[in-house]
Amino acid sequence: MTSRRLSRSEFLGMSAVGGAGLMLAGGIPAALAAPSASFKPFKVPLPVPPKAVPRDGGVYRISADEFQQTLHPNLQLVNVWGYDDGTTKLYPGPTIEVHKDDTTMVEFTNKLPGTHLLPVDPDLVGDRGIAPRILTHLHGGFVSGENDGNPYATQNEYKTGSVAGATQRVTYPPQPRATTLWYHDHALGMTRLNVYAGLAGYFLIRDDNDTGEEEGLKANKIGIPSGAYEIPIVIQDKSFASGQLFYSDEAEWEPEFFGDTIVINGAVQPFLTVEPRMYRLRFLNGSQSRFCHFKLGPTFNQIGSEGGMFDAPVSLKSILLLPAERADVIVDFTGLDGRDLVLQNRALPEGVVSPATPNLGSLMQFRVRAASVTTPPGPTSIPMSLPGTLPNFGDPGPAHYRYITLEELLDSDGDPIQLQINGREFDDPVDEKPSAGSIEDWFFVNISADTHPIHMHLTHFQVIGRAPLDGAAYAAALDAARQAGTTLPNNTIDPTPFLLGPEVQPPRNEQGWKDTVGAHPNQVTRIRQQFDLPAGVLPPQKYVYHCHILEHEDNDMMRPYEVV
Repeated sequence: MTSRRLSRSEFLGMSAVGGAGLMLAGGIPAALAAPSASFKPFKVPLPVPPKAVPRDGGVYRISADEFQQTLHPNLQLVNVWGYDDGTTKLYPGPTIEVHKDDTTMVEFTNKLPGTHLLPVDPDLVGDRGIAPRILTHLHGGFVSGENDGNPYATQNEYKTGSVAGATQRVTYPPQPRATTLWYHDHALGMTRLNVYAGLAGYFLIRDDNDTGEEEGLKANKIGIPSGAYEIPIVIQDKSFASGQLFYSDEAEWEPEFFGDTIVINGAVQPFLTVEPRMYRLRFLNGSQSRFCHFKLGPTFNQIGSEGGMFDAPVSLKSILLLPAERADVIVDFTGLDGRDLVLQNRALPEGVVSPATPNLGSLMQFRVRAASVTTPPGPTSIPMSLPGTLPNFGDPGPAHYRYITLEELLDSDGDPIQLQINGREFDDPVDEKPSAGSIEDWFFVNISADTHPIHMHLTHFQVIGRAPLDGAAYAAALDAARQAGTTLPNNTIDPTPFLLGPEVQPPRNEQGWKDTVGAHPNQVTRIRQQFDLPAGVLPPQKYVYHCHILEHEDNDMMRPYEVV
């Protein structure tokens, strides 16, 4: 485990200059607390999670349980938490796959033991206690507050050993677009521990164009790989001690977690044997804190992000994914027969700041083998256009603007002790109450030392742009206003007087529908979103927004909001 160590005085001495991206320096990462055993890479084939099987009445009945799983031959059996749909106990969980027009019912039952697999910090869980609790969130889902799986709307979480209250029953209505969602635990104060232990899985939304079928009447109609040539890839980093998962040898909170071993789809640095043809790779960064900056060799043709497909592919040499971000990508292995290609995690782009160490450069291997080419070979060229749409909110535009300040509280030694939004804690009164159906622009003003992946529940949004900020001057003015007792909307101030340049549009592959956005230090990141509710769902409805660095979310960079 490593910790971010950057004093406030060091940070305030750094101001953005020039363009919308600037690299911050000065972070001092600590050494890993417990190094893992030495693993030989690319010895384990990439597992592909099976599809979850619905039961009587079409209900998915899925339990959270503890079991043992082999992640690498050197590890034997590792105790993990995972999901069981009645056919297979698995980390990561089985993939739930539905049509966008379907209504989906799921029951999540807590069958975990009475003691957590990992050390629980009692200061973060409050009255909810240290016993294992689950609260499953459909990440990216368009749902009512009571079905969202967030700890503001559902304060009575689902506890081990409680027969009457151990099952969370949710109904997910039809979704706006075909896309890559995922489900994961969201229990207050222990999200980082439950997800690290293994409680996560894919949730794929299909439509009549993107059916997921390779052949027959239901085959994909848009000329992209499908069936066996569509591969989910969820990337996480872990550490191991004595052959078991290691998170910390103490219960006290740490600002970030960075494991020393890459685990993909539940296997340590796996390999995938591919044919010399096109593949669709559905990337998900499921890590606690680690940022991923992929490079492979062949071009990435990104066809979608969190909220659905683009209108046309975006050709990229590398792809940046922060925790919880997804990228729907086509890679063409044609002509690479006999090659072994390694998916690399490269240095972060300028302006993106994380104290991660070590880099963990080699993630997985692709082995291109001509002998396994199938007939017919499937799509042979990247489609020029796609059936997706880019966000367009039209006129009259946003009805409201909100400024959201991302802050870090430090102790006398300059060490982080808490993360906050607008100087608030999670349990403080609600500030944000957008009206149902309204369009709003939210400005994330980052005066902390790190990039934060900010996730909105309920909405898919448009990233409008980023502008450079004099963070030191803004922080000083904000502190002065608060100390003077000035009445401040949302306990923050307008960043406009402290901007150092114009707003810059996001890169092309960030211009689609999103549910998570990177807010970088000394920048103001603006998103536009509409607070629609599913059909038949009436306001008020309760949701949250938060940083998806799970250590930050748990303490206390998460705030409630209500659609009224």
